[in-house]
Amino acid sequence: MLEDWTYEDEWFEETNVARKIRDSLWSNGYEITKFNEDKMEKGHDIEAIKEGKKIIIEVKGYPSDKYVRGPNKGMKKPTNPNLQAKHWFGEALLALLKAKSKTPSCKIAIGLPKFRIYDRLLEEINFVIEKLEIGYVLVDKDGKVIADGL
Repeated sequence: MLEDWTYEDEWFEETNVARKIRDSLWSNGYEITKFNEDKMEKGHDIEAIKEGKKIIIEVKGYPSDKYVRGPNKGMKKPTNPNLQAKHWFGEALLALLKAKSKTPSCKIAIGLPKFRIYDRLLEEINFVIEKLEIGYVLVDKDGKVIADGL
C-alpha cells in the first residue's frame, strides 16, 4: 500500500546508513563524539576519535525512486535516482574538503550505501582519494560495512 510506504524504512536511507557506520566504528574501538541523526541539522554526520585521531564522516543515502512526501508519496518518480546520487556525492566531497581545510590534522571519509553509481564515482576519483587520503565506508543491503582508508 502506498500510504504505508516510508523512505525511512529503506536500508539505503541516509540515517539508516549512518547508524550502521556509527555502530561499526564503535565496535572497532572508536569513541563517537557526534552523531547527527537529524538530516536537517547542520554539521558533519559523524565525528569520532580513535587513538587520539579525529575522523569526520559525511554520510549520504541513495535517492528513492518514489516520491517521499506530499500527495504523490510512494508513487514512482520520473527521474533517475542516479542523477541525484551524483549531486549528493559531490555535496559530501565538498563538505569533507572544507572540513579538512578547517582542521588539517583530522581524517575525512565519505559514507555511502553500496550502489553501482557510488562505486563508479569512487573509482573515477581514485587518484584524488589517494592523494588527499579520503577514506570511505560503504554499507551493503545486508548491513555489512566495508571501510577503506580509516
